[in-house]
Amino acid sequence: MEQNSSNNPLNLRDYEDFISKKRDNFLFKSVNQLNKEIIWNLPSSKSHFIRWLFIAAQSEKKTIIKTPISIGNDIFSCANVLEKLGVKIIKNTEQWDVFGCKKGNFNKNPGVLDCGNSATTVRFLSILLARNAINATICGDKSLSCRDFSELIFLLENGGISIKRENNNYLPFTLEGSFNLEKIEVPVKKTSQLISALLITMPSSIEKLKIYISNEIVSKPYFELTLELCIGTGANIEINEGEIAINPWNIEINKEILIPGEASLIFFPLLFCKLHKCRVVINNWPGKNDSLGFEMIKEHLPSLGLSWKHRNKSVIIDVDNSGGKSFDIDISKNIDSITPLSILMAISHGGRINGIDHAINKESNRVNSTIELCEKFGFKIKSDNNLIISKSKIIAPKSLIFARGDHRLQMCAILLLTVTGGLTESFEWYAISDLNFIKRLYTQGVSIS
Repeated sequence: MEQNSSNNPLNLRDYEDFISKKRDNFLFKSVNQLNKEIIWNLPSSKSHFIRWLFIAAQSEKKTIIKTPISIGNDIFSCANVLEKLGVKIIKNTEQWDVFGCKKGNFNKNPGVLDCGNSATTVRFLSILLARNAINATICGDKSLSCRDFSELIFLLENGGISIKRENNNYLPFTLEGSFNLEKIEVPVKKTSQLISALLITMPSSIEKLKIYISNEIVSKPYFELTLELCIGTGANIEINEGEIAINPWNIEINKEILIPGEASLIFFPLLFCKLHKCRVVINNWPGKNDSLGFEMIKEHLPSLGLSWKHRNKSVIIDVDNSGGKSFDIDISKNIDSITPLSILMAISHGGRINGIDHAINKESNRVNSTIELCEKFGFKIKSDNNLIISKSKIIAPKSLIFARGDHRLQMCAILLLTVTGGLTESFEWYAISDLNFIKRLYTQGVSIS
């Protein structure tokens, strides 16, 4: 079935018929005209949701997590492994009810725990298992199984956990034993998630923990989110220079939890607006405290030929070509922006992206895969420890675009193909974070077959 571009969005029955037909690739045709105003609601923030699920899993009381917006597959992967540990989760359309386990009451032999594509779940789950002396095998999908977990494994083994692995520091691996470290130095050059995992699982510990940090924390807004949630549920955390001290605590959640929109995905509606010169309305842009620093892009929008304004509780993104210039930006705290931001700068006035080192540790080596993707569409980009981007014209790719197991790379490729036309693999990597990504495009008139 092929759907032609139109000013009238298709109904959901058309979409269900389209998506039910299995295919190896998606073929996009160049779209010249779409609706002048597109609604683009962000999916649930997986960073907030996964942290709340792990906290709720250790609470003896019911936790209500409100879910008014779509949920990506990483969140379902997290929920699935916690359910195998004995956590009861009732999933309704508008909310999830989570019934955690009393300390010591987790299932001690859950077997194989499949984390899907969620590296966050792997790290948090491993420490939770270790604190509760739970023996289990952790695995993931083909993309997650290519990621190096050496720092996590080192931390676990240093804490007395026996790790059996089939392939060096990659999934799958099996944990046995009980975590017994009271003092530990945690590497933070690649990710802040090891610290977050140690903090967020402390309700399952029986001893105080001191964490020593020798470097600046990568992706610090995510670490600060963990601190906020732990302190907000009763944790006593002392932070001095290079040292964090935390005691076990009894979790108190005195309100319903409302999950905000996923702020890291803001670059995709920005890119769509830029490519198709249409207004984009985001009805669930998170407040500043929940945006994890991604509102930093707002000050650079004039240089990208875009504008940002509030209308009631919505954010309106529009084309504004009144100015524009090249600029430099540091994304060390917001590394997930690297691919869509590179493209936005390339089709604007170019510039330089600094602070990209951590991008090599993502689903793909996102520095190399970003350069590779950009080159396929004619964008001039090179790396010298930073990304140097020249103003470029978009061209149609000459070959099938592969996502490298990277959902953000695939979403960027798909948005570019809505302009140039072309082929990309149809495997639903995008659903890891945004289950409605293709549905949103299809029902708004993008031509996909």
